[in-house]
Amino acid sequence: MATGIKIDGIEFSELSLVDRPVHAAVLGRIFTSWSLIESSITALLGLMMHDDHRAALAILESFRNNSSRVEAVRRIGKKVLDASLRQHFDDLMKDVISYAKERNSIAHGLWGSHEDEHENVYRMSIEKFSTFVVESPNITDIDAEVMLDSFKKEITVFTVDDLKQLEQKGIDLLCRVMGETTNKAYSQTSRKHVQNS
Repeated sequence: MATGIKIDGIEFSELSLVDRPVHAAVLGRIFTSWSLIESSITALLGLMMHDDHRAALAILESFRNNSSRVEAVRRIGKKVLDASLRQHFDDLMKDVISYAKERNSIAHGLWGSHEDEHENVYRMSIEKFSTFVVESPNITDIDAEVMLDSFKKEITVFTVDDLKQLEQKGIDLLCRVMGETTNKAYSQTSRKHVQNS
């Protein structure tokens, strides 16, 4: 038996996506591509720190969230990259920060499904869910109806196509970030080869 809550036929539980394997697979790919984006950002920082990936990891682990990590890499890029590369790099980091917000809302949400609506999955924020659970035992029936209506407005509906659009954004961004990392690594390798010749 699933553990969670049910609102207007939408069940939010650990089993919500079991009968939605296509939705679940797209979500999994979104999370996987984000991990690769983060790894590439760490590699970029390591390359900007003269190939010290351990220092880059230590620095990035000190930040609490994705946005602050990427913002730190963005600031470092502004200081250490050639002037001709700064704007391109800065634009890329801004896009990563923007995508991180979308990805975080997906990753840090509760997922639900409705047994009669197989084309959709539903997401609600953990914060809203926590508020509902904590406040609901202490309110009157009238307040409960208002609170439930407010809670329903916080539920976001996603089709497979909606999720695939977000996935494609992540894939495009991953290609750009990995391309930037590859170019930076190639540039440094070429520079070292010239210096050693």
